[in-house]
Formats: sequence, C-alpha cells, structure tokens
Amino acid sequence: MPDASILLLDDDPDVGLAAQLLLQRRVAPVTCLRRPAELLPALDQRRYELLLLDLNFGPGRTDGAQGLRLLDEVQARPQPPVVIVMTAFADIELAVQALRRGAYDFVTKPWDNVKLVATCREALQRAQPTAMPDTPPAPAEPVRSLAVQERAAVLAAMSEAQGNLSAAARLLGLSRAALYRRLDKHGL
Repeated sequence: MPDASILLLDDDPDVGLAAQLLLQRRVAPVTCLRRPAELLPALDQRRYELLLLDLNFGPGRTDGAQGLRLLDEVQARPQPPVVIVMTAFADIELAVQALRRGAYDFVTKPWDNVKLVATCREALQRAQPTAMPDTPPAPAEPVRSLAVQERAAVLAAMSEAQGNLSAAARLLGLSRAALYRRLDKHGL
C-alpha cells in the first residue's frame, strides 16, 4: 500500500518488535511506541493510516480500560486512523466494547501472523479508499467486510448470551456446531 503507515502502541517491546518485523515487509512501515502518553503527540506530528492499540498498560492491568479510553480519544480526533485493538487478556465483552467504540477489529495476542497481516491490509484498504472525483459522499456508517460483520455479530451474541454457547447459537439462528466453526474461524 503506497505511502501507508502503521503506528503501534504496546508497552511490551517484544510485541512491538515482532509486529514490526512481521508487518514492515508485508504491509507498511511500522512506528512503535511504548507509553500511552506518546500516542496523541505522535498523531499530531504525522498522519498514520492504521493504529495497532494495546488495551492494557502496566503490570496487573487486564480490564482494557486504559486502551478503551485511548480509543475514545483517538476516535474523537479529526480524520482518526483506522484502529485495530490488541490484548492478551481478551474477553468477548471487551471486544464488543472496542468494536462499538469504533475499532475496526480486535486481535488477541499472541496473534496468528497470516490473520494479522490480512487484517492490517484490509484495514489499510478501508483507510485509503480509491474515491473517484464524482463519487457521492460515503454513507455515515462505514462499510465493513462480511467477515468483520460476522465476527461482530458472533461477539455481540456471545456477550448477550453471557458466554452461553447454546443461547448464543439460538440468537444467531445457528446450530452449536456452526457457532463453534465461526468461533474457531475468528480466533475466539
């Protein structure tokens, strides 16, 4: 993707290095930050098309509150980057909150390399639409891929069913086996 750039905020330097090594050659250049206080100044200095945002900073933090607060701040900015949230302490409710607050997708660490590359590429395509000069304005609700919509629906059903797989399957109109396949497909 020409001229695309990725900003990653994660307090673990190993995560930053791993993402940088993976994405730099396959997707776009990656700039790594380790402290939440560095995020907004970095966004003021340069336009990034994609932000990979960890949800927890500091030892013992697993609720995602810090990252969700940062996500809100980023989304309130004019022309915010597309955001993919990342955490090692994933639960369905946290993923649903992040998606509702404007995150493009939710990645659980450790990630699957092929899925992370594909998710980043898809997110960058969304960030850089190829608009024609006479194209009418985009709808207020951004268009999301079918896979992203399916993942969000599964997460929402799991949240509403409070983790009960049978109830979530009923909400989605699926068999339990079909729900298991979708959970596996989306790494949930």
